[in-house]
Amino acid sequence: MPATLRLLAACSLISVCGAVAAPSTTLAHLPNTTINAVKVDASGNIYVAGFQGTVGTPDSYDAFVTKLSPDGSKILYSTKFAGSKSDYVGALDIDSTGAAYVFGQTQSPDFPVTPGALQTTMLASSAQGFVAKVDAQGKVVYATLIGGGSEVYTTPGGLLVDAAGEAVVSGQTIGGNFPNTPGAPFTSSDTNTFFVLKLDASGGKLLAAIRGVGGRIATDDQGSIYVAGSQYGGSTAIPITPGAFQSTHAENACAGTGQVGMGCFYQFVTKLNANLSQIVYSTYVTGSWGAAPAAISVDAQRNVMLAGTTNSPDYPTTSNAFQPIYIANAPPPPNTCLFGCNVPPPDSGYVTKLNATGTGLVYSTFLSGTQADTIAFAAFTSGGIYLSGQARSADFPGLEGAPVQCLPSAYETRLSLDGLTITAARMVPGNAMAYDQATGMLLAWTGADLIGFDPAAPPAPITCILDAADLQPVTSIAPGELLSIFSERLPFWGGISYGTFPTSLGGITVTFNGIAGPLLYVSTQQINVQAPYEIAGGAQTTLTLNTQQTNTSDSRTLPVIARNPVAFLTTPAYADLEKCDLVLLGYPPGPFPLAFNSDGSPNTCLNPAVAGSVVRIFLAGLGVTVPAPVTGSVNPSPGIPLNLPITFGGGLAATVVSAVALPGSISGVWQVDVRTPANRGPIPVSLFVDSVPVRDTNLSIWLRATGP
Repeated sequence: MPATLRLLAACSLISVCGAVAAPSTTLAHLPNTTINAVKVDASGNIYVAGFQGTVGTPDSYDAFVTKLSPDGSKILYSTKFAGSKSDYVGALDIDSTGAAYVFGQTQSPDFPVTPGALQTTMLASSAQGFVAKVDAQGKVVYATLIGGGSEVYTTPGGLLVDAAGEAVVSGQTIGGNFPNTPGAPFTSSDTNTFFVLKLDASGGKLLAAIRGVGGRIATDDQGSIYVAGSQYGGSTAIPITPGAFQSTHAENACAGTGQVGMGCFYQFVTKLNANLSQIVYSTYVTGSWGAAPAAISVDAQRNVMLAGTTNSPDYPTTSNAFQPIYIANAPPPPNTCLFGCNVPPPDSGYVTKLNATGTGLVYSTFLSGTQADTIAFAAFTSGGIYLSGQARSADFPGLEGAPVQCLPSAYETRLSLDGLTITAARMVPGNAMAYDQATGMLLAWTGADLIGFDPAAPPAPITCILDAADLQPVTSIAPGELLSIFSERLPFWGGISYGTFPTSLGGITVTFNGIAGPLLYVSTQQINVQAPYEIAGGAQTTLTLNTQQTNTSDSRTLPVIARNPVAFLTTPAYADLEKCDLVLLGYPPGPFPLAFNSDGSPNTCLNPAVAGSVVRIFLAGLGVTVPAPVTGSVNPSPGIPLNLPITFGGGLAATVVSAVALPGSISGVWQVDVRTPANRGPIPVSLFVDSVPVRDTNLSIWLRATGP
């Protein structure tokens, strides 16, 4: 057994994203649903909106808004807006009566509009916008199309409702026929631009529309509308008012190549009066590599709060803030552009407080570690600013001690209102979407469940669960699958087990439906365990981690599947990949398997195999095979041949020579020898086990023509 694979099987020293968890409560299970917006009303009722339908089958998408009881146990109503094509909701707001307003997009020529609507006919060739209102019982009050003959997109944008029940909507428009209203303070001539519009309370009259300004929106006690957007470099410049905090900005290329560059998006803040007839002030708040707002809010003094992500080391910050210096320094991806790629500096979150006149900063701070981290959600509350996004840095502020193997991960933290301090950050199970002021809970969407969690609660013992072979998060378990469970802090070091595998190490046990799994490794942050073959045939299994020393436990319930074939992967260093000829690849390189040439040396771009020779790779997660494997047993030598067919996909003239149980490894690990085609350079390898595709498609192995 190669030493590298032995280390992988025993210790699984990998660093990738995984499914994470913190103490949480499932409020609603919503299969076949995508949630784009969540709101909570004054009574604690929860409103969710998005689309129902099968992802990847667009014509099945139906826009909807659903009202749930405060604990999520009851559906008080669910209202669809469904035509014959795709429809979805992108933004949502609630008024004081409990009526819900939604802003979405439809591709349906028969979208159901109501009598007296502002626009009743789909005029755009596709992607028409719509706005609708339903009352507190879920009855449609109005539904109207918007956008005229222009396409309308909800992102980046938003929706809010004023005290008079008038809906203010912002988004993106493509096309030259977006409606303009007389007296608009600014109109862009760009074909692709942003907009803000206002509808009357009946949904039948366009009160005002501005083409050229748009993005995240907020309002104040006077009904003024604040817009935080990002303007593409080279587009028609928004009007900047005299005395603005930032009147100009430097520009860089954020994408494209050395020959054809594509500009960045530069953040601005514009304050409009209540009827959208006047720009009160307008200023840039950006750096030379742009910035993208995720949220905007206005406080009682009419200062503007912004949160989002920037790639600009020179984004404006202040010395009186938590992190005034840009420290993100993640390496760029491998260069795959013939004339060089334009790659901006790595992501960093930011929080900025702009004064009430738009002429200066109250404070402004970065929020990141030394890799690349984002802010995608912010809730501005009286107790602080709750922030969430993706953390890729092991030293992300407040996450110190979190296992690097669980990154990138969604996180949550809280910034003080003065911008000076943060609370301990934690990994969270899903994308935060709303804050419930009454309960102090954050609401998040996991992809199937709406959950609530206390942002002040300590993290759960299980931080993430990864497949020990292919570096992927575990969402289902196959019998015999090798798993790595990570925690921020287990009680103490247990040890490594070789040869025979006990079911308890250092007081740690892991059970699957009560059946103890054999442990390969236990440390202060990591447990490696094999899922028992005895779970085969069941619909699901409950994985439970027990720690005897602290008498604590944590569980995850996951589906059981018959087979989940995966390949052992390796992660080349960026420095090594830079030496490879990636520019002239005929396809984007896929995952790199742990592979060995016929002479036993590792297969890399600097040590390719001879074309036509045999390359060995390793698979796991094949489930129950014949003869029936024994949980925790060691494969004999010579290895038992696999009784399931392995076939090669991808259209290349490659063949599978043999597949046997890897001698000396734990049961369930297989070595597969592949005869390579007469190609050169990197080639994609796609395998099927018993007609089930290996999860890691287009594995990249390296070939050379002939000779040493």
